[in-house]
Amino acid sequence: MAKFKEYKNGIVGKRHGIYYVVSGDGVSFDIIDKEKNLIEGGFASVGDAEWRIEKITADDELLKYIDDASQMTIGQLTGKMMEIFNTWDGKVMPKEEKRKLSIVETIRNRKAKKMAI
Repeated sequence: MAKFKEYKNGIVGKRHGIYYVVSGDGVSFDIIDKEKNLIEGGFASVGDAEWRIEKITADDELLKYIDDASQMTIGQLTGKMMEIFNTWDGKVMPKEEKRKLSIVETIRNRKAKKMAI
């Protein structure tokens, strides 16, 4: 299980971007905002909730990137990861590229585990 912590605003959960993943009914996990408003609920794992946050906070360009990466095979995704690594080898990777790398890695791992994308 992910390590939850208590934040200054009183939320006990795991922060991911602008949202928080919290324990829902004890069996599932929910996404809430900083005002504790429910965004979506009923996720089987923290990873599923974090993946949903990635998709709902993505702009149009990033959504297209996610869609394109979702169509790739595991081998192609591994190649894409290596391509990103090699491009930035020895250099500081910009935040946008780190996010794209994270997305490719997440999609690859979810496909390998036969999880929904």
